[in-house]
Amino acid sequence: MRSVLKLEIDTNTVIPFDYQYHLASMIYNSLNAGDSKYAEEMHAYQKYKFFTFSWLDIPKRTIIPNQGIKSQDGSIYLQLSSPNTEFLTVFLEGLFQQPVLKIGHFDAYPMEIKIEEEPTSFSILKTISPVCLRTVEEVDGQLKGRDLLPNHSKFYENMRSQLKKKYETYYGKTCGMNFEFEVLSAEPKRMKIKDTFVRCSNLIFSVTGDYDLIRFGYECGFGEKNSMGFGMVTEKK
Repeated sequence: MRSVLKLEIDTNTVIPFDYQYHLASMIYNSLNAGDSKYAEEMHAYQKYKFFTFSWLDIPKRTIIPNQGIKSQDGSIYLQLSSPNTEFLTVFLEGLFQQPVLKIGHFDAYPMEIKIEEEPTSFSILKTISPVCLRTVEEVDGQLKGRDLLPNHSKFYENMRSQLKKKYETYYGKTCGMNFEFEVLSAEPKRMKIKDTFVRCSNLIFSVTGDYDLIRFGYECGFGEKNSMGFGMVTEKK
């Protein structure tokens, strides 16, 4: 289930380039407003959160060097997705109770919400928030984490295995399904999440395999750190 949220902000507002952490905080605040017990349980669960969200879509924008982004008409859009309808229901209930949303240092006003229909098939997908994948490697006798990009063979293995692990955790059963993908285009990105930098990738990729597994990735995100705004995709038209 996927929602598209239209927000309005003051046209003088400068949105910082690294805003994903602030969006994640806003989402949790809205969940808390909708159902505090549900929000607390989700926040406490350490493994997977089973939701993802997009970068902000700012159709009419001005880039302010070394500062951030301005919306020329005050309109910005956010997509939020989860296989769990309760998640979106609680989020929307909390949203309606807040006339003003706090996103970091600026205010945003909910104006319109649209629920999107899911595609009946998948062919070529593109990210609307970058894919993050990590691995652990031994360096000088010590295990160290490493961010993966598509130029590393483990990227492909981990992308498939991460999705299947999430599916098995969510549904509580073994995933006998598979999917394959081919990266058609990749753009490396370096994002700051709170005090940590993450190397990730904006992708266009083709997919084949079991529809239900690919749809699960479409709903909750591909790769890791989905609940911090990574791995959300849409169909490439």
